[in-house]
Amino acid sequence: MLKHVGDWFIDIFTSEAEKLIDILKERRESRILIRAPNYWWLHGLPARSPSTVTAAVDGGGGIQPLAFGWSVYIARAYGYVEGGEPERGLELRIFPVRDTRVLDALRSWLEHRVATTLAARLGASDTILMDGSLWVTVSAAFASLARLASGNVESIAGVYTALFSAYLLAEIVKFVETAQSRRIVVAYVSKDHGFRAYKEKVLLDFVAEKTPVLGDLVNRALEWYPLALRDQLIAARRLVPAEYRPVFDAALDPSYRDALFLADVVGGNAVGYTWILNMPPSRRVAKILQKGGIRTLVERAIAKAETLLGDEPEVEELRSIGYRLMSELDRLPRIKMLYVKLSPEDYPLLVEVPGSPGDYYSPGRLLEEPGNDAEHVVALLKSQYAGPSYYNIPLIAAHINATFTGSQLDQYMALLEQLANARGVSIRFARRRAVWGILSRGRHKVK
Repeated sequence: MLKHVGDWFIDIFTSEAEKLIDILKERRESRILIRAPNYWWLHGLPARSPSTVTAAVDGGGGIQPLAFGWSVYIARAYGYVEGGEPERGLELRIFPVRDTRVLDALRSWLEHRVATTLAARLGASDTILMDGSLWVTVSAAFASLARLASGNVESIAGVYTALFSAYLLAEIVKFVETAQSRRIVVAYVSKDHGFRAYKEKVLLDFVAEKTPVLGDLVNRALEWYPLALRDQLIAARRLVPAEYRPVFDAALDPSYRDALFLADVVGGNAVGYTWILNMPPSRRVAKILQKGGIRTLVERAIAKAETLLGDEPEVEELRSIGYRLMSELDRLPRIKMLYVKLSPEDYPLLVEVPGSPGDYYSPGRLLEEPGNDAEHVVALLKSQYAGPSYYNIPLIAAHINATFTGSQLDQYMALLEQLANARGVSIRFARRRAVWGILSRGRHKVK
């Protein structure tokens, strides 16, 4: 019988560790990032402005498979209002596919419809908080339309996803314009995020300042997100002075994300918030604009839907919203992002606020000092923070009321079955439980 023995490699590890420490001492890479400018970080959190109403929106959904590949899609959204009546919305659809991307687009559209209704009833200086990332939501919707337009869809689920994505984009424009016309503050809040946009902007600008020959290349690389011209940047590494190469490498490292960058530069125990970063569209959207613009994208998506679905009602839906979308997408707002660290022990929150209508397509990343609206949002988030598990009380309240449980979905399906039987319609469930998943806080995550 074999007996447990000590680690046979500890002596080798010790020898190699000493060599590694000597290398770190020589190169001092661990100190390089401290030299990067941190003017964009504001220590501390502002006090909350005079009392205003906060509303928060979240959604949930599920899929119930039926016989022969059909499925019932159910999505609901809940708009929590401090001291007031909530807003509710629910959509029930049936399609001959089972795809969570269809449900995700349907739910996001419904959430923004509820948000638009809230914006129409709240007053000036009130706030609406949305769960998730606005940049990711808009980019994913464009991607769904582009996949359909190019014919790069795996099934007809791509048509339904594109349909609800079109509805979603139009509703975002309506929501933001309604809120801004009534002087209501809008903020999208994400606890789970993976952007590299802030790190790339700060570090590449810093390197370009120290290496002027890279200035034009860096500006062109930062025009879109994710970073463009990465191969050219890597090839230009030899032009960077040796002492700044670790900074340049960190800027180009895809695994080095904004949250880690913040901790390295301002300290893991820091509390505060960043300047605002004006975000450009995704590279996919940039390519769409280069290949004929929004009108061409929508027209091709409609044509492909007609090819795949023929005269089914969803084609007419897409055609109707599509022609409206061509003009409405010209009014998409610029997306402005900042990070807020509310506690030394917690992960930074990503906060996005809509900018001016029509500026969404502007290339480049621009840093600017936070204005009154941003400071209002930061102060609001501070006042509603109750620890890592309850990072925002209104959003948690919306989440709890919107999320499905398995038993609730079973109850909904039992009621649907009873109502169908009463009308002489038989519904054959493939399973009683929606094994495709009960979605609540799932969001596209930027890599």
